[in-house]
Amino acid sequence: MASRRPKRRKTAARRKPARKPAARRPAKRAASSSLDALARKFVRATNRPETFVIAELYTPDCVSIEAAGNAHRGHAGIEAKGKQWEAMQKGTKWKARNVFTGKNVICIEWDAEVTLHDGRVVKMPEVAVHEIRGGKIARERYYYNPLVLAPPA
Repeated sequence: MASRRPKRRKTAARRKPARKPAARRPAKRAASSSLDALARKFVRATNRPETFVIAELYTPDCVSIEAAGNAHRGHAGIEAKGKQWEAMQKGTKWKARNVFTGKNVICIEWDAEVTLHDGRVVKMPEVAVHEIRGGKIARERYYYNPLVLAPPA
């Protein structure tokens, strides 16, 4: 007598669970790393003014707009703005609290302690937005309360 194998029941084929797509991180672009490098260079130069080289940081046709609304244009304008700043204070301690980079923007949140010529030391929180073109700052805007620098009434 031949051995009998038990008959197998036909069952629906088991489906494998659908694979979830792997979580994708946005690829860090080379542009982003160059913005990070420019941001670090700008922060270092701000803290060490003797290393602040305008032509290395700014495009020739750059525009810098202060909170009070006055705009400085080109390398000569940035240089004049620096001289105005030096004339109105005796010293400033800058601390970059946060630095953010985007597609073509660097945003820096600063905490500054400014020593004025009249002896006052004022705190001046500031946000700077730098628009980048060709690896240099083409346009920048500074947001702070300019009244903290005004002479006492």
